[in-house]
Amino acid sequence: MAECYFDMETTGTNFDKDEIITIQWQELDRFTGEPTGELNILKSWESSEKEILGNFIPKLTGYRWYFVFIGKNLLFDFNMLNQRMKHHNLGEFNLRNLDERVTLDIKPVLVLMKGAFKDYDKVIPKTNPLENKDIPRLFRERKFPEIIQYIEDEAKDFINAFQTLKREMPSLTKHL
Repeated sequence: MAECYFDMETTGTNFDKDEIITIQWQELDRFTGEPTGELNILKSWESSEKEILGNFIPKLTGYRWYFVFIGKNLLFDFNMLNQRMKHHNLGEFNLRNLDERVTLDIKPVLVLMKGAFKDYDKVIPKTNPLENKDIPRLFRERKFPEIIQYIEDEAKDFINAFQTLKREMPSLTKHL
């Protein structure tokens, strides 16, 4: 089983109009959450959205234990992937198949920790002052190194938080 941190950057949240500009993932140790490989980043500005989707589809549709998605707000990512795949005639990722895949979305845990849905993602400490909403502007301005830095920092921040959850959550079972 390969747990993989997974995220994407997009030009917005409209599944039909906006595009995926990066798809990133990093394999993690399934016991500690430590990265076991490099952060992989597929960049649309080096090819196209269609090409990065085509390169990523095998991970999305392959054997379910080979790539276990670990992320935040995965439902958005899966819906965006699905719509953009259909847009480029690359097939369709049947979202009903998600019940057959192992995925771990930490969004509900963060909402519980925050005590509210609003700003739930602020539970994870950030090292980069940029926010997700800044990425479309940086993309339009062709400031790709800043996007890459944001992605690298966001991955490290997420993985640190995930490692803490992996370490601390098992102790909660004694209370159940």
